[in-house]
Amino acid sequence: MSRLSLSFGSGMGVILPEQQEIYRVTIVKVRRAPLSALSGVFFVSLAACGGGSGAASTTPSAPAPVKSVRADFSATNAEFANPERGFYRATSDLDKLSASVVADAYASGFRLIYARINLEPFRDTDISPEFLGRLETAFETARKGGVKLIVRATYNYPRGETDYHNAQDASLPRVRSHLGQLKPLLHENADVISVVQAGFIGAWGEWHTSSNNLTSVENRTAVKNALLEAVPATRFVQFRYPPYIMDWAPTLPDMTAALNGSFRIGFHNDCFLASQTDVGTYSEDATIRAREQAYNDRLGDLAPFGGETCNPADAVNPTPRTSCEAILAEGAGYNLTYLNDSYYRPLFHNNWTTNGCMAEVRRRMGYRFGLVSTSHQVSATRGENFTLNLTVRNSGWARLYNPRPVEIILRDPSNGAVQRLVTTGADPRGWLPGADTVQTLSVRLPADLGAKAYEVWLALPDAGERLKGDARFAIRLANADDAGKGQKWDDTLGAFALGTTVTVR
Repeated sequence: MSRLSLSFGSGMGVILPEQQEIYRVTIVKVRRAPLSALSGVFFVSLAACGGGSGAASTTPSAPAPVKSVRADFSATNAEFANPERGFYRATSDLDKLSASVVADAYASGFRLIYARINLEPFRDTDISPEFLGRLETAFETARKGGVKLIVRATYNYPRGETDYHNAQDASLPRVRSHLGQLKPLLHENADVISVVQAGFIGAWGEWHTSSNNLTSVENRTAVKNALLEAVPATRFVQFRYPPYIMDWAPTLPDMTAALNGSFRIGFHNDCFLASQTDVGTYSEDATIRAREQAYNDRLGDLAPFGGETCNPADAVNPTPRTSCEAILAEGAGYNLTYLNDSYYRPLFHNNWTTNGCMAEVRRRMGYRFGLVSTSHQVSATRGENFTLNLTVRNSGWARLYNPRPVEIILRDPSNGAVQRLVTTGADPRGWLPGADTVQTLSVRLPADLGAKAYEVWLALPDAGERLKGDARFAIRLANADDAGKGQKWDDTLGAFALGTTVTVR
């Protein structure tokens, strides 16, 4: 075992490797010399440490430092599913969502399902109670099946890329009325809603070719406001066209607004990578287009971005960006969180597979959290605070966008019983892509907790009351199991063992 010997006072102190994090050490180099010749070579001050044994010292002895234990972790490149991110499985109508469709999606590795709320039969009338009841059943089907939903309400769904010019939507009063009917349903089922796409206006609910002039400045703003009122305050609403978003938020706020729910506007691109303008998503004018793209680059830091690629049949002389270089650069630049798995495969997905980058696309879409290191005290007292220092790396393209707690789990190794403790001091939505984040978790230990040694585990469960105990909705950390260190992922707990213990007294 290596150790560092330091001369201070009239005695000789020894700091073992496992103790070195306990002390704050300030070293001023005087001259170069071998480590063995420390006397006269380094001046060393140790905070929270008693003085030497010399009689001249008048400094009172400080309390003995709290011992701590550190763990370091290895990353893994394994592909695995995680909630609210990745490729999604597209279905037809939400009210027809079946348990078998959800089960097949989950077994195939999908944790997101796109489903439309088909309001075509209700363009001129209220939504029927029977239809609302079927939607409620569909949300429960998703909940039982372990998936979350991307939802969009539409009044039409044309077939093909060009057969949309005569698509009919509803009047503004009808849209507002329908959102009022849907609001209780959306709030009750927020736990299984990943994100809401704006919908309602125009063909496919993509906010163009409206038959009721809903794309006018006044009308589209009215629909936006009604959507934000109807959708739960913890969920983002994504809109289709950058100029509309830029009109509503010319200057984007800082991250605080996204975290506290005062900014909930995002962007979805349903012709991502398909042409110079992404088939009308961006301006034909190159200068304006560059400004819109730069805005969306910044918007992706705050709000979820997703959508699908498409067949550029409706574009003039399109140049689709089909290469691995394009998806890797733009996926990272726009903070891509999710993408349709099935459309448009011939130009895009198949090329990514052939050219060898599909595995990286799957790994990096959305967030990807991995532990770098942790440290915590080796003992703690019932009824008092227990703290754990955490360094976590997000190697994904995007941040987590929906609220989620961080739990410390204390597991009794003798019988497997667990105590789940929700911590303060960390918000995983602030673990930004391409960065390491250092935070201190804190939790008060229950006064009646048994006095014994516990394994320490970390978990990121869902925030919903009905989902927080369901490990299928917990975030899996991108760390490799290490039997030698006692580090491993447990699918049943939805948690990762740090390989450390704390003795509770």
